Formats: sequence, structure tokens, C-alpha cells
Amino acid sequence: MSMFAIISTYKKNLDEVDKKREEHLAYVKNFILSGKFLVVGRKNPIDGAVIIAHNVTKKELEEIFENDPYYMNGLAEYAITEFNPASFANGLKDILEKLKK
Repeated sequence: MSMFAIISTYKKNLDEVDKKREEHLAYVKNFILSGKFLVVGRKNPIDGAVIIAHNVTKKELEEIFENDPYYMNGLAEYAITEFNPASFANGLKDILEKLKK
């Protein structure tokens, strides 16, 4: 089972990024609801975000981020790293399997 860690880095100041935040969050919510994005949140300090994704291909992720309001407006860039989890917290593997359905 492949998973992905996506790190975004803001290319503009936070005031400019925040102007598109609601549009970006509405876009990202679709992928949370579909179970493709498991965890999403801003980094500390706030200079980008981290997303953990699964049940999606790298090509799909590239297309998702090419259509993200932050990317389309030159506000963020994304680095996608694929990994194969070797161990899981108790119960997590079962939860991930249920999200595939």
C-alpha cells in the first residue's frame, strides 16, 4: 500500500496566501471527503502545509495540485514523496482499508 507525504511551501507572504485560503480549503475538502487525503494542516511556522494521502496515484496528485487555487495563483509549490508504510498504529490499517471502499 503506497502512501504520500506532500509538503507545500508558500511562495508569497501569508497575507496574500490567506486571500485564497477559503477557496483552497473548499477545494481540498473534496479530497478529504473522498478519503484520498488523510491528514491536512499548516506547518509551524506557517510557511506551507503537510498532507498525508493514500488511495491515489502520484499522477492523480500532480493533477490535483495543478488545479489547486494556491498553485494556480502562484502562491504555493508542492513536493510529493511516495512511501510504503512498514508499520501501522493498532487499528489504522483496518481504517485505511475501509476508506478504499
